[in-house]
Amino acid sequence: MGFFDDLVLPEEPPAERAALVRLGPPGEDVARYAPPVDWFAPVSQSQLEMVGIGPQVRVVLTGWTVWPRSATLHLSVFRRTRWRSSDTTRQSGLRVGLLFQDGRRVTSLDPTVDRFMSWTASDGKARSTVTPQHVGLIPLDPGLHHSRRTTFKTDVELYLAELPPPDEAQLIIEWPDEGIGETRTTLGTAALHAASAQVIEVWPGIDAPDPAEQPSSFARLEVSGPPSFLAPPLTGRQLETLRRQEEERQRYVPRADWERMGHRDWQDAALVRVRLGAGAPPDARVGWPGTVPLHLAAEFGAAEAVGALLEHGAEADVADEDGLTPLWYAACSVDEGCVRALITAGADVWTPQTGPWSPGRLLLTTPLAPLVADLPGAVELPIGEAAAFRAADALIAAFGEQELWTEGLGICFVRDLTEDEVIRRLGADPAQCPTADLDHAPFSLTDSDASLRHVGVRNVPGAPGGCVLTQEGYMPSDAAVLRAISAGTAAYGIYFNAKGGTFGTLARDGEIVADEEIGLPPDESDPPAYWHFRFWQRQHAFPHDADTFAYACAAVGLRVSDGRPAVDRRAARRWVELPASLRR
Repeated sequence: MGFFDDLVLPEEPPAERAALVRLGPPGEDVARYAPPVDWFAPVSQSQLEMVGIGPQVRVVLTGWTVWPRSATLHLSVFRRTRWRSSDTTRQSGLRVGLLFQDGRRVTSLDPTVDRFMSWTASDGKARSTVTPQHVGLIPLDPGLHHSRRTTFKTDVELYLAELPPPDEAQLIIEWPDEGIGETRTTLGTAALHAASAQVIEVWPGIDAPDPAEQPSSFARLEVSGPPSFLAPPLTGRQLETLRRQEEERQRYVPRADWERMGHRDWQDAALVRVRLGAGAPPDARVGWPGTVPLHLAAEFGAAEAVGALLEHGAEADVADEDGLTPLWYAACSVDEGCVRALITAGADVWTPQTGPWSPGRLLLTTPLAPLVADLPGAVELPIGEAAAFRAADALIAAFGEQELWTEGLGICFVRDLTEDEVIRRLGADPAQCPTADLDHAPFSLTDSDASLRHVGVRNVPGAPGGCVLTQEGYMPSDAAVLRAISAGTAAYGIYFNAKGGTFGTLARDGEIVADEEIGLPPDESDPPAYWHFRFWQRQHAFPHDADTFAYACAAVGLRVSDGRPAVDRRAARRWVELPASLRR
């Protein structure tokens, strides 16, 4: 008689079965995110040790489950008080980490990665999704059985996808919410490698299943999850915030050089003092062309940093490869504190450094003129030069005090002509060109080709006055357009290239007479107007690019009384469709 014969019905018919799903061989990534439970019988290794103690909680290491190349760490959390809380997103929950002898670290707070998952739906179509996947010490679901979770005890299982090196590791526990500070426990890990050799492979040499025998769709329902008191990983935004904070802290680590100093760093007097105090040489060459820290601090108007460098023996009159001194840079920044500090330190005010221009001569054209006007060796600004600056400043002021939006803008100023005359010269009928703002223009802003076929025309008041052509593109500075509208007068077109650079073209009497990149700091060979319109001035009271508009008006002899409507991209104007002969 068989062992179970008295407990079963005799002659029970065999079951009729159809395969639900067949197991295939383990893939290369089978143990990457979870234990390979379907293919291997693991080794359980007991290790009882108290690894975290708080006023109301104890964390106990209970052992490991060892797989061929990975392991699961088992902890049990015992509590004598359960707190009323529904917040499971606190970073101050239980934190667990392992530190290996080779310096590597894995934690339960390691950032998640995007995991690509694909499957075949019941309709036979392929589906895919991307889901956040934990890495490092990966929290597992210990299950809902009473032995795993009760009111006062919860098991915690953390999966390590790679066995630790076979020497020692430190288990580190911290739980701010429960008053457990950072606690370290030394673990011997050699035994894990020995245990991994004893793991039983349940299905050695298993063949891949026949796809025809596999179901088109298969799903399983998982409930519960890892304990909610585990501290969650940081989001991408939180990680970026921490990275920036760490970079900010690293900025102030003392070092005896000027490496990794960005533009904003030269404005930070505290940082400059930290570097100087650590032995960074005040006169070291730190940039092109041959600049030293004092040049850069003066350029960015950092008076305190200038003072710190001078206190540490920086040479006040050191010249870069262009022969420019820190006082020159301070004058271009129109920074009173920098100018005062350098003059007090004995900086040369009046020796020319670019053509006839010295730092003092530049300062005479600014509100800081009283600082240098009575110094020994002072020169006076020639009457004609002073008048040219006043005229240029008046034109710049005509464009108002509000910031101007110029990126990607094409604009052309033409003297004397009326709107109707400009429209006719562009080959259109003035009667067919009504006034409309940009939102109601006769083309779509999303259609770049249509946008380039149209220009807006608007009157510019002045004595003499004229017109302005505008476009969300480069055509107002195109040679063909400028030739068409400049007969008997002058026109200056500008394109503010969004990819970099501001380019101007001047036409007179139907001919192109100049092409230039404008707005750059001038050198000795540049026209005097580059100086008058303050292309050298790095910090100024007028809106960005107002000097460029004013320079273009002056180039055609257009004296503008109010240029704000002319450069307002949203202001109403008359829209002209360019004929084929004027298109590109």
